[in-house]
Amino acid sequence: MSKLQIACIEKGFFGTIIKNLDKLARAAAIRSVRRKTPIDSKKIVFLNFSGNYECNPKYICQRLIDEGVDFKPVWGINKDTQLSPGSFPSQVKTVIRETYAFYKEISGAKIIVDNGISLVTVSYPKKKGQYVIETWHGSLGIKKFGRSSNQDRLWLARAEKQGKITDFIISNSDMEDDIYREDFWKTTPIWKFGHPRNDVLFCDDKKAGELDRRIRSRFKIPENTKLCLYAPTFRDDGDVSPYTIDYQALSDALSEKFGGSFVILTRFHWRMRDLMKTYHLPDNVIDVSSYEDIQELERIIDVGITDYSSWICEYMLRRKPGFTFATDVKNYAGHERQLFFPLSALPFPTSSDMDGLLKSIKDFDNDKYISDCDAFLKEKGSVDDGQAAKRTAAEIKKLMAGGTR
Repeated sequence: MSKLQIACIEKGFFGTIIKNLDKLARAAAIRSVRRKTPIDSKKIVFLNFSGNYECNPKYICQRLIDEGVDFKPVWGINKDTQLSPGSFPSQVKTVIRETYAFYKEISGAKIIVDNGISLVTVSYPKKKGQYVIETWHGSLGIKKFGRSSNQDRLWLARAEKQGKITDFIISNSDMEDDIYREDFWKTTPIWKFGHPRNDVLFCDDKKAGELDRRIRSRFKIPENTKLCLYAPTFRDDGDVSPYTIDYQALSDALSEKFGGSFVILTRFHWRMRDLMKTYHLPDNVIDVSSYEDIQELERIIDVGITDYSSWICEYMLRRKPGFTFATDVKNYAGHERQLFFPLSALPFPTSSDMDGLLKSIKDFDNDKYISDCDAFLKEKGSVDDGQAAKRTAAEIKKLMAGGTR
C-alpha cells in the first residue's frame, strides 16, 4: 500500500477508528500507572498552560522552597518548552506532559496545583487521596470566559470537569468569588488569599531593584530610562494592528507628561508572536515577549498600557499610571468577547485612537487616578496584599501533613 493510500485511509473512517483505539489504549495505560503508583505525601505537581515557571503556581512553589519545606516539586512542561539554564530552581524536577514519566509523577502526587484546566486537558483522573488546588490565571479580569460568553464547547466541557475535581480554589476578591460560583466552581471551597503571583507587586525596593537590573541586562535596556509596557491581547482573526501604533509619538507624550526619557517595552500575546516575527519595531521599542513573568515586568515599569488584558488590573495594585487603548471596542465587546464591565468603569483613562491616547496622557490626573483605583479595588472586594503565597503555603503544609484521605 502506498503512503498516499495510507494517508487517505487515516483521514477517513478507518483513521477515526485508529485514533479512537489509540485513545482507549492511552486511557488504559494511564489507569494502569495511576493504580500502581502510590501517593507520596511530599510530592506536589505544578501545572500551567504555558509549561514555563510562571503565574500563581510559580509563586506557590517558590514560597515553599524559600520556607525550606521538605517537599518534592515536579513541573509539567510542554513538549516544545525551551529550557535555558536557570529556567527552574534546582529543586524542581521537570517532566514533559503526557508522557509515561509525567503520568507516573502525577499519579504519585499528594497535591496538584493548576492555573487553568491543564489537569483535564492531559486526561488525568484524580484519585482518592489527592488534592487539586486551582489558582486560575486572571485578576479582576475584564473578559468573560464562562458559559454565557464562550463558544468553545470542548473548553467548556473541560472546565466543567475541572470544576468538579477541584478541592480548593484561590480568589483575590469578592468579584472573583462571584465569577467562580457563577460557572464552574459552584461549591468548591474558596481560599480568599489574594493571588500569589501578585505578591511581587508588593515587594520592597531592594528586590525591585534586583528585578530591574536583571531585566535591563537581559534586554539591553539603557539605565536611567523610564519604562512603559504596552501589551495588548490577541484577536481571534489575527489582526496585528493593535501592535502597530505610533511608538515615537507615545514615547514623546510620556516624556513630556512624566519627565525623563522613555523606552517602550512591548509584549506580544503568545498567540500573536509568530505573526509579529516579520514586524520591525522602532529603535526605542524593545520586545520583551520572551520574558515569561509579566508580574515582574509590572513591578519595574513606570506606565502600563493595554486594551482588554487583565494584567492591567493587577498593575493597578501599584497605583502607577495606567491607560486602556482599544481601537475596536465595539467589534471586540460586541462579537469577539464579552466584558464584565465597560472599559469606562475602570480607573484607567480610555481612548479609541492614537490622538485620544496622547490626549489621555497629556491630561492625566494622578490624584484622581489613585482615588479611582482605591474605589475600584474596594468595590470589587480586593484582598491582594503581598501575602497570598504565604497563606497558600500554610494550607498546603497542612494538607501534606494530613496523610491521604
